[in-house]
Amino acid sequence: MTNTTAIQRVESEVPIFELGKVFAASGYFADAREAAQAIVKIHAGRELGIGPVASMTGIFMVKGRVTFSANTMGALIKRSRPRYDYRVLKLDDITCVIEFFQDGQVCGQSSFTMDDSRKAGLLTNSTWKGFPRNMLFSRAMSNGCKWFCPDIFTGPIYTPDELGHAVDPETGEAIIDAEPDPQPTKPVKLTVGPQVPVEQATPPAGPAPAAPLPNPESNLTELLQLIEEHGLSDQQQQQWLDYFKVKRLADLPQGTVDRIVKKVKETMAAKQAQSKGE
Repeated sequence: MTNTTAIQRVESEVPIFELGKVFAASGYFADAREAAQAIVKIHAGRELGIGPVASMTGIFMVKGRVTFSANTMGALIKRSRPRYDYRVLKLDDITCVIEFFQDGQVCGQSSFTMDDSRKAGLLTNSTWKGFPRNMLFSRAMSNGCKWFCPDIFTGPIYTPDELGHAVDPETGEAIIDAEPDPQPTKPVKLTVGPQVPVEQATPPAGPAPAAPLPNPESNLTELLQLIEEHGLSDQQQQQWLDYFKVKRLADLPQGTVDRIVKKVKETMAAKQAQSKGE
């Protein structure tokens, strides 16, 4: 049984909507906490003949674009043989050179050097400083796919790193929780309950900022547990929504959820310590 046949068999036995629910419910994939997100990744992989698990671990949505780990790109090229193939000619902390083949003939080389990364302003990134070989390989592979075998991918070819997203240097996978939260300006206190203040930033002068986009990666489980455990009222929850200009707790950005959870925990711990002292 070929790999493609095995994939088709799995997908025929388990509908993609059911697969999406299972992968999202597993909690193993930070960028697919909702079934719809998992379905998009699985479907993107299906178009390229990639199985569901490989799609979940090697395909990432960044800024509305489909991105691939360098390992996934390389696997797709190797799988296309004898149409395309590649060979790493040089790989060290300074340079990566990859030679690409089409129908058994050399069709070109893709190289990426530390000098290239310096010119592109990439060396401020700690991942580039700590794992230069892996990152050089990733860029050389991505460029080579764009230049010599774009028909494999049938669309734009990027790694998450190329679109400014942090990646795991060992696996090439996007680090979903690595995006920095907006930096606060002048701290003020927002009362989210009689005794649960949350420090946030004063909105800048000028027109009111647009409501933040829903963050599908937000994990509200812990916040919802705290609400139930400490009896935080609907009125207190509505105050959060009004302040952050969202309609649902699920629409709160991940960083905001994390700060609220942290502050609620600190306040409740202080109350418990005070009660014990009395």
